[in-house]
Amino acid sequence: MDASDSESLKAVVRSLLVERDREKRRAEEQQRRAEEQKLRAEEQRLRAEQLHLEMLRLQQELERYKKWYYGPRADRLASSGELAQMLLGFAGDLDRKPVHPADVPPAAEPAEELRRVRRRKGRRNLANFGNLPVTTHVHELSAQERACPCCGVERSEIGADESWQIECFPGHFARIHHVRKKYACPACENNGANPSIETAAKPETAIDRGLAGPGLLAYIVTSKFSDYLPLYRLEDIFTRQGFEISRATQSVWCGDV
Repeated sequence: MDASDSESLKAVVRSLLVERDREKRRAEEQQRRAEEQKLRAEEQRLRAEQLHLEMLRLQQELERYKKWYYGPRADRLASSGELAQMLLGFAGDLDRKPVHPADVPPAAEPAEELRRVRRRKGRRNLANFGNLPVTTHVHELSAQERACPCCGVERSEIGADESWQIECFPGHFARIHHVRKKYACPACENNGANPSIETAAKPETAIDRGLAGPGLLAYIVTSKFSDYLPLYRLEDIFTRQGFEISRATQSVWCGDV
């Protein structure tokens, strides 16, 4: 074997050694990455288990608070202020807990801009108003009240004031149609004097010019403040009975009463 063959053989051996070392380093790097990924996956699994247990504990504690306020032992909380104080302590405990960096969601732009809806003032429209059965109450003046205070002649009917009221009976709703008859003295009117117009009275309402009848208001207020029934549950109950009254409308009525 001459010198040139020996040099070429050495060069081949050196290149093979370099390639072997490169492959060895690549294999070690891949093994190291695999171990890091395995450790990261194990940490995420443990963190997920911790969060799950923490969520179950918080749900149980929240259910306990709700049961204290809405359950059969609700007399332990004498007022909504005590519930608010308890929930403030619950929120304070949550704020004092350290936040894990992995639990912080990445900043993201909102998918769409929220549009603020301005509520209109005044009476809110109620759904399915025209589908309720109608009961008409006619309010008339008595024979003594129809006598004209000026001349004593019986006053004649000249019209009526009409108004509507929603009433709640056990198990169903109904519309109460109030018709208040108006009376005027034709003799005084023919003589050019004051016709002494008078309108028959109707039963007083808890809310002035309100649509809710006394039975409906009593049912809502009693259910909320005596039976500790939330307004959203009342809304579901009314919907099942065939007439929807939103919790916002119920809240306004409770405030007016």
